[in-house]
Amino acid sequence: MEVFIGTYFKHYSKEATLLGMANLIKSQIPCISSRILVVRGLLAKCIQDSKNRILGEGDHIIESTDFEFVGFEDITKASCIQHGTITILRVTKGKIALAWNNSDPIFISKPGMYEFDSPDFNFDSFRDAEENLIQLGSKKIVQVQTGQVAVTYDDGLLKVLLNGTHEINSSTHIFHRFLSIQEKSIRLATLSAKEKLSHKSINMKQSKKSNPTGHQFHIDGDVDVDSDLTICETKDLVKVGIRADIFYSISDPEKCIVKIDTDELEDLVRETAIATLTNIIRSTALNQIAQSSNVSAGSPHDQVRGAMPNFAKSNEQVYPSAIPVSPVRNDEEIHPPPSAPMAEFFDKTHDEFMSKLHDDFRLRYGVDISNIRIEAFKIMDDDLAEQISKHALTTAQIENEMANLEGMSLISTQREKTAAEVKNISALADAEALKTAADAENERKIDAANAEGEALQIKAKAEAEAIKLKAAAEAERAEMIARTDLGKQEALLTIYSDMIVKANKGVEKVVYLDPSVSRESPFAISTMHNLNEDLH
Repeated sequence: MEVFIGTYFKHYSKEATLLGMANLIKSQIPCISSRILVVRGLLAKCIQDSKNRILGEGDHIIESTDFEFVGFEDITKASCIQHGTITILRVTKGKIALAWNNSDPIFISKPGMYEFDSPDFNFDSFRDAEENLIQLGSKKIVQVQTGQVAVTYDDGLLKVLLNGTHEINSSTHIFHRFLSIQEKSIRLATLSAKEKLSHKSINMKQSKKSNPTGHQFHIDGDVDVDSDLTICETKDLVKVGIRADIFYSISDPEKCIVKIDTDELEDLVRETAIATLTNIIRSTALNQIAQSSNVSAGSPHDQVRGAMPNFAKSNEQVYPSAIPVSPVRNDEEIHPPPSAPMAEFFDKTHDEFMSKLHDDFRLRYGVDISNIRIEAFKIMDDDLAEQISKHALTTAQIENEMANLEGMSLISTQREKTAAEVKNISALADAEALKTAADAENERKIDAANAEGEALQIKAKAEAEAIKLKAAAEAERAEMIARTDLGKQEALLTIYSDMIVKANKGVEKVVYLDPSVSRESPFAISTMHNLNEDLH
C-alpha cells in the first residue's frame, strides 16, 4: 500500500517504463517519503544525505529530506556501473578487468560481480583474456605462444620468456617485443636498396594471415621469371642463375638478440647465403655442372628428376613453415635433363653450403640454417643454353638406349642364371634320390648281413652244443667200454679199422711189398701181427 502525504508529488513511471519494468513514485512534501521498485536486472542510482547509493532488486521506501534519484542501470548490458565513488564490475568469462586501487594496478580475471566504494578506485578497461600482452602500469601479463619468445628487459638486462603465461609486477621489468623462433624460408635473390626498404615496410605491415607461407620475397610490378634467380659466374666466367630457398630458425634467442638486430636477421641470412653460394659456383667449371663427358646409363629416379628440375636432397625434411613455392616458368624455356655429374654437383653444393654456414651461424648468432633447396639452374646465355640443351638431349637418348640394352642384358643373364639354377636343382634332386636309394640298399645289406651273422652264430652254437653232447656221449661210452677187456679190444679194433680206412682213402694204385722186408719201412701198414701184439 502506497501512502503519499501532501498534495504535490512527482511521478517517474514514464521514465521507469522506458528503462524497462520499473516504477518510481516520488512525493515531495515537508516530510518526503519515496518508494522505488527495482526489478530484476536493474540497479537504481540515487543520492541520499549527500552520499551516493545504489539500490538492488526489491521494493525500497526511503524517507529523507535530502534524497535524489539519479536513474536506472541495466546490469545485463553494462559491464561497468559507476556512481560517484561506487563502481560495480561484471566480469564475464574470457575478459579481464583492469583498474587502479590505491594507485596500484589490479587485474580481475575470475568471472563474477565486484563492487568497490572508494575514491581511490578507478576502473580502466576490459581486455580479452586471449591477448598476448595485457599491461596496466607496472603490472603485465605476457602470454607466449609456442613458436615464439617474449623479449623483455629486467633492470636493463635482457630476459627472454619462453612459451607460457608470465605475470610481471615490476616497473623496471619492461616488455619489448615478441620474437618468432619458427622456421622461415627466404628466396635467395639479390635485392636493391629500394627493394629492401619496400620489403621491410611490407614485413612490418603484413600479418601471418596475409602471408601464411612464410615466403617474404616481394616484387613490385610485373613478375619476371628470372627476378628471383641468384646470378653468379662459374669458374670459366659463364653467367648462370640458380633458384634456391634457404630455411632457417632462431635456436638461441638470447644470443641472437645480443649479437644482431633481429629486424636485420633476414637480410643477414640472405646476403651471407648468396655470397656463399656464389663462391661455390665460382669454384666450379660449367662442364662439371651442365654436361657429362662420360655416357652412362641413368636410373629411372634420375630420369624423373630430369623431367622436373628439383634437386633438393632426398632426405630433405618438410617443415610447416617451409611450404614449397612453385616458381613462374616460361613455357618456351627448355630445361635440360640433369646428367649424373649435374645431380652430383647439386648434392655437393648442398653439403658444402651447409658445412660452411650451419655451424658458423649457430655458434656466432644462435641461428640454425637447417637446409637449402635448389629448385632450378639456368644458363643466362640463351645460345649457350640451347647448345648444351641439345647436347644433353642427345646424351639422354644415348643413356636411355644404353639403359635399354643393359636391361636386355640383365634379362638374358637372369634367364641363363635361372636355367642353370633349375639344372642345378634337378641335379641335386637326382643326387639326393641316388643317395637315398644307396642308403636304403646299404641298410638292406647291413640288415641281411646282420641276420645271416646271427643265423651262423646260432648254427655254430648249435653245432658246438651237438659236438659237446656227442663228445660227452662218446666219452661216457668210452668210459663204460674201458671198464671191460672186451670193450678195450673192441675199441682198439675200431681204431685200427678207422686207421686202415683213412690210410687207403684216395688210393688209386696198390703196391705190394713183402711184409718181411718192409717191417721197418715208414710206408708199411699195420699188420695182423701188430694187431695181435697190441691185443695181447
